[in-house]
Amino acid sequence: MEISTARGARRAGLTEALADLALQGGLDALSLRPAAAKLGTSDRMLLYYFGTKAALLDDVLGCVAHRFAAYLADSTRNVRIPPHLMVGHTLALMAKPEARPFVELWFEVAARATRGDALHARAASKIAEGWTDWIVRSVHFPAGTASRSAAAMMLAIVNGLALLESTAPSVAAAARSRVQAAAA
Repeated sequence: MEISTARGARRAGLTEALADLALQGGLDALSLRPAAAKLGTSDRMLLYYFGTKAALLDDVLGCVAHRFAAYLADSTRNVRIPPHLMVGHTLALMAKPEARPFVELWFEVAARATRGDALHARAASKIAEGWTDWIVRSVHFPAGTASRSAAAMMLAIVNGLALLESTAPSVAAAARSRVQAAAA
């Protein structure tokens, strides 16, 4: 095995392990020294493999986004969902215990992006685009529907309701009831 191949394999393994840490403890779990200690290495070795903390974060958030995309894709198994059922389907997915770490990390990334952090803004954009792509692939939109725009609207509704679920459950319940009535 070449040195560059071994280095790439080690970086990929570290990326997966760091993604696990991020899903367990949020973005703060990616602080270099504590993360390195949990992985049995040093912060200098992490920088050796990734070059910069920005590159490490980019790889880790990309890995998490890929895992979440696989989770979403598995939920539909190539079956197209009617548009009026998609928001409920997605909210049910997000409420499952296995999805909560993804949702919580998504909120952290989005919050940092909102504060103007360029790295997190790029990550948030990639994640939102991937999620929108999944909705477009997973919904059976009627002919003539601007599927990308409709998917973006669904994503906005789902994210808003998910945020309310985490922060104001009674408000979320009222909003969900209204959304479900409108979809019926």
